[in-house]
Amino acid sequence: MLQKLIQKLIKGLEKEFPEIEKENFQFPSRFGDISCNICFIEGKKKGITPKELALKKIKKIETPSEFEKVEERNGYLNFYFNYEKIGKEILKNFENKPKTKKRIMVEFSNPNPCKAMHIGHARTTFLGDSISRILKFQGNEIIRANYYNDMGKQVAKMVFAMQKYKIENKKKIDHELADIYAKLHKEIDEETLNKKSQEILYELENKTGKFESEWKFVVQNAIKGFEETYKNLGIKFDVCFYENEFKEEGKKIALKLLKKGFAFKHENSIVINLEKYGIPNTVLVRSDGTSLYLTSDLALTIYKFEKFNLASSIWVVGSEQNLHFRQLFKILELLGYKWADKCKHMGYGIVTLRGSKMSSRSGEYILIDDLIDEVVEKGIEEVKKRNPDLSEREIKKIAKKIGIGALKYDILKTDRDRNEEFNPNKAIKFEGNTGPYIQYTVVRCNSILKNIKEKDLEIGKINKFEKELLKKFLEFSTVIEKSSEKLKPNLICNYAFELATIFSKFYENCKVIGSENESFRAKLVKKTKEILEICLYLLGIEIPEKM
Repeated sequence: MLQKLIQKLIKGLEKEFPEIEKENFQFPSRFGDISCNICFIEGKKKGITPKELALKKIKKIETPSEFEKVEERNGYLNFYFNYEKIGKEILKNFENKPKTKKRIMVEFSNPNPCKAMHIGHARTTFLGDSISRILKFQGNEIIRANYYNDMGKQVAKMVFAMQKYKIENKKKIDHELADIYAKLHKEIDEETLNKKSQEILYELENKTGKFESEWKFVVQNAIKGFEETYKNLGIKFDVCFYENEFKEEGKKIALKLLKKGFAFKHENSIVINLEKYGIPNTVLVRSDGTSLYLTSDLALTIYKFEKFNLASSIWVVGSEQNLHFRQLFKILELLGYKWADKCKHMGYGIVTLRGSKMSSRSGEYILIDDLIDEVVEKGIEEVKKRNPDLSEREIKKIAKKIGIGALKYDILKTDRDRNEEFNPNKAIKFEGNTGPYIQYTVVRCNSILKNIKEKDLEIGKINKFEKELLKKFLEFSTVIEKSSEKLKPNLICNYAFELATIFSKFYENCKVIGSENESFRAKLVKKTKEILEICLYLLGIEIPEKM
């Protein structure tokens, strides 16, 4: 609806400003409801100040009936909505008209199948899940992919660990693997560990049969543990890829690059020559014939586009891998793949817990499963305080939605370009910019609506609290579009928090049940609920019935 209103303004202004376009308008605006900067552009051409031009033209402007007035402020033209006129249209059911219909693969999570996932994996997992939902909401066909690096050095190290330590079956299997992995790094020096893992990797890649049983045990059990975690978090994938399946094809591509002159031999290794493009050279095949993650990624990416006929592919991987993706995309371009520019790295900053970076190597890691247990336990405490009469089963069910919702929201609300410091105590709070606060607002809306019978909509005089809600509703479509274009779910978090805050002020100052404006205010409550439900869905967060 916002775009329709802007188009009407353009029609009303084009007689005085023939070159006006939608980019000249700003919504929301600091002054007025919609502001226009056209007087700055035209004033510069005519050699007069924006303020002079605005004051000269303002009386000649034909203001559409959807606007009650236009005012000049600091050279801007500021338009004010006629809320009584547009209120009904804003309150209509949200209609999501798909903007695009592309087949897009989103690859995310990608834990190494040798140990349990730590909090660092939470960010890629939640970002990937959310952006998949947002892109699908915009009309795209989404393929959710997970890629397991099941034949890299970390897995080889875990195979070595299996020869030294026993699985005690005292806890979740991927947790035991994580403990053994950390123990290995504490007890074995780095040089010995690297040498031994490279020997194991050589045997595995060449399929000699040596270490195969240990390798299968590690990979299969790690993935079994991951699947339990994903199920607990409500995360699903459409396809899973395994690095071992792309090793040989990757080596063939390396030889192809060598033959074409894009790569060269150095001490019997194959090195891709990227320096001339301002990118560091890197090894594709080691001197012992084993390949690297990049080599397999080349084969997988080609397979993705050819097998699934993709319009584009997105990788949700930490920003520390920026160089890897610059190298990957450049090599694909050198190989002549026209779709190389349709590859997008969606990077993000590191996650810390109370200021300490997670590291499974040093043993100082916080597992996602443990973090889930912690936030759910805190959720149980909060639910018991507010609903002491509920059964233990009901409390746990509600607390799980609150706890996991708090975890997801807190990680997603931070701009992915920035580092995230997660604090479970702050995340679980029922007030402020938190998941539980947004969930609680929806629960409150449902509680109000249960006590109201739906009536024909009647709009009388609209007060400032009602206007603020209506104006916020108008922003929703634009926020979704921006979030989709920029691949940033935090924009939806920001919007949801702002809407919930505006609703809270409305609720405090405007009686709904039994008021003269009950039908109109009930519609405002319903619209708030519907939009926040969509926001939470796009963030992958469930809504409890009670809080």
